[in-house]
Amino acid sequence: MNSTERHYKYRREDFGELPVALNHLTIRLNFIQDRVEATNCLEMTARTPMDLLVLDAKELTIMGVEWCSGPEEEEGKGISLEYDYQKTRDKLVITLPHRVEAGERFWVRTFTHCFPSDHILEGIYKDSTPPGAPQQYMSQCQQWGFQRIMPIFDDCRAKCTMTTTLEADSAYTHLISNGNISRKTNPDGKPVLKAGDPSRQVITYENTIPMAPYLFIACAGTWDSLVDHVTYESGSTVRLEYLVPPGSRDGARIPMEILKEAILWISKTQDYDYTGDTYRTICMNKSNFGGMENVGNTTIVTDAALINEHTLDTSLLYAHAVIVHEFEHNQCGSETTMDTPFDVWLNEAYTVDVERQFMSDMFDPSFIRLQQVESIRNPLLGPLAIEDGGHVGRIVREGFNDPDELIDGVTYVKAAEVIRMLRLLIGADNFKAGKSLYFSRYRYGNATTDQFFACFEEASGCSLDQFKKRWLYTIGYPKITAKTSYNASARQYRITFHQELKEGESAFHLPIDLALVDAKGEDLPGTSQVFQMKDADAELILQNISTPPAFASINRDYSFYGTFRQVNASKETLTMQTRLDPNAYNRVDAMRQLTDHQRIKLLHDPDSAIDSHWLQLYGEIIDDRRLPSALKAYFLRVDEQPMDRTYSVWYPELVAAREKLMKAVNGLYREPLLELFKGLDTYSASSSPKDGIEDRMLKQVLLDLIVVDDSPESHQLILDHFYAATTATDRVAALLALNRSSAPKRRAVLEEVYESWHTHLSGYANYLRVISNGTVEDVFEMIEVEKKRASFDITQPTWCRALFLPMAANNKKVWTDEGIQWIGDTIIELAPINATTTSRLLNTFQHVRNLKPELQKKVIPTLERIVKNVSAEASPTIFGQASAYLR
Repeated sequence: MNSTERHYKYRREDFGELPVALNHLTIRLNFIQDRVEATNCLEMTARTPMDLLVLDAKELTIMGVEWCSGPEEEEGKGISLEYDYQKTRDKLVITLPHRVEAGERFWVRTFTHCFPSDHILEGIYKDSTPPGAPQQYMSQCQQWGFQRIMPIFDDCRAKCTMTTTLEADSAYTHLISNGNISRKTNPDGKPVLKAGDPSRQVITYENTIPMAPYLFIACAGTWDSLVDHVTYESGSTVRLEYLVPPGSRDGARIPMEILKEAILWISKTQDYDYTGDTYRTICMNKSNFGGMENVGNTTIVTDAALINEHTLDTSLLYAHAVIVHEFEHNQCGSETTMDTPFDVWLNEAYTVDVERQFMSDMFDPSFIRLQQVESIRNPLLGPLAIEDGGHVGRIVREGFNDPDELIDGVTYVKAAEVIRMLRLLIGADNFKAGKSLYFSRYRYGNATTDQFFACFEEASGCSLDQFKKRWLYTIGYPKITAKTSYNASARQYRITFHQELKEGESAFHLPIDLALVDAKGEDLPGTSQVFQMKDADAELILQNISTPPAFASINRDYSFYGTFRQVNASKETLTMQTRLDPNAYNRVDAMRQLTDHQRIKLLHDPDSAIDSHWLQLYGEIIDDRRLPSALKAYFLRVDEQPMDRTYSVWYPELVAAREKLMKAVNGLYREPLLELFKGLDTYSASSSPKDGIEDRMLKQVLLDLIVVDDSPESHQLILDHFYAATTATDRVAALLALNRSSAPKRRAVLEEVYESWHTHLSGYANYLRVISNGTVEDVFEMIEVEKKRASFDITQPTWCRALFLPMAANNKKVWTDEGIQWIGDTIIELAPINATTTSRLLNTFQHVRNLKPELQKKVIPTLERIVKNVSAEASPTIFGQASAYLR
């Protein structure tokens, strides 16, 4: 038995060819109190001779199966079939009435019941219900949620058309499924009362474009609706509906404008026009994910779907991103679908790349790129951190135990960087030709990873074999170093690159965006280029360089995923680059490298002095009035992440080093920082929530630097800022600072905030994040208080994430004895309730084998306790993840 068989439940070879072509589903769903009655007539064409039909079916009650002549035949009049429901395999094995030959068309009808859960957020589940309304039901079918509703070939390749009829209580405002409303049964485009029973209503949808089962939606709910439309240049119009919790229609007005802008932007830049009559956005209160494309019906978690007084700037940016992301899935994912879960990265990485282009057009592109790199370097969920753990990193996975394991920073962030690098390597025009070929060739079908790349090879004439092999099928990232030199007599500038490789490893094929820069901060003409590195060592010689450049600006905008260091970049060179580099990312990166020199010195000797040169440069940045606010914020922010990843798990030491650096800045520049803080007017009313995002970002960085001294004056500044704030971002920034302080009013003010915010979904989430970010001694006690409040619901994913996940990145508290114990206890408690949040919390321990011995000896027993107390059957993802960390 090989390691793949031991460690993974599912492997690629498990996804053989389907025995049938699934042609059409005729579905009827009846929502009745605690259950949903489902009837499904599957029209199929056999691909091979068959005596048995094996369907996926998970946690259903099977009421019967029959052989029928088609959906028109009256239910119950067909031939009753024998079946074996193998619950441990999640399979329904149906004995056919005779041997079905290849090419034969046949129909099987199933009668089942499913029972929606309030915490298993898959299939049809119970969402939060508005007061006075019948139980709200939502659905989530990716990846294998359909089989929780009714038996099916729950496979990406089982694309088919569907007719879906929904019946439910007539008190619901909406019954939703895929496709266009049948005007034959529902001439007004609305549910009609059931004949003979006015307490029930019925609606039928016709989905005439083949669709994978994971894109199915069926929900019954009570929403207010905001209706608008968008008109393409061709003159065709799409009706837009935004379904929101009752009384919150105003919160959808800005998102609706974002959606209209996104749809027209997609048409202009991606050559895609939506083909349906109506495109809906539906608020769901409970979800483990931000959004889900459901062919014409995008569900977005309410916390992100609405813009209101509790919306943080980060949430506003996310709203822009998730709206365009889910709409682009109509093209990439819905029309052209991945072949198996092993190709899920195709759906997501390409769509994230489109989302990123949109964000760069809507906001300052330098600011957006710096944000993206922050997500790459995120110490908990970022792909670099995940890969450093050594357990995960392959984009095309070796195997998995649950498909939710594929929804992580590798799929959404690293893989999106691969798409970005592909564009840099083959050029924008070839990339556009390749993607057009891909979407035309596989429209309404499925595509594999190899088929995707074949389109780009065909369009560019370039072989991508080396690129694919290293980026898609291995764990790890390139570690590139460069050395530069100038030969005045030959007028040559030489850059030598080295790629660190272990024995037997092949080199990454990667793009390095670079230019030479003069003493005025301008690119030397003719030197800007994308250099392709394919070997362990490479050299670039730039000719006709008559005067020595000030420096080489290498890896602009983080052109390749991995790490980069110029080994002969002196302190003076990095200082010059900080001041002059035309590339904003490289300016910030140079400053971070200088900060890293100070940080590493403190890691080895906490009593060492802070370099006056670094402090002087820091002061220059504070005084530089030309710097945009966001760029200045990135320059001034002192975080706990080292550039040198050798030190990335020195958690307690990194906390101490950060505090010492910030206190040194505070001691020297407190007054200029205060002046800059007070000079940023983030309190005046603005015409758009987008106004002032960068100023608020800078203001939070300044606040943290000013109040690090924890003085009475700082306590008052925090409170003044909180009470003067007019935006959620400023208010939460103040509360975060307050909950890291010894201010006497801290607990009283936080209790006031609780009373004011806990009845609002997003407001309560903001409050819970503040609690879990606390760094004083009572933080774990405060978390326990919140868990016991009547207002807290551990099955509400938004609140669950808000209260638990910040602690995973709270290095000052989590790496204490109490913190390690808390992580273990919480994982054991949460695993059967919400595997997605639990898995992210467990990432805290992903570097257990790289920890210093004193931490390792505390974490390993905690992981052993998790493995002992978490069920491998009920929580396979958590059990497998913790076991992998121990291996």
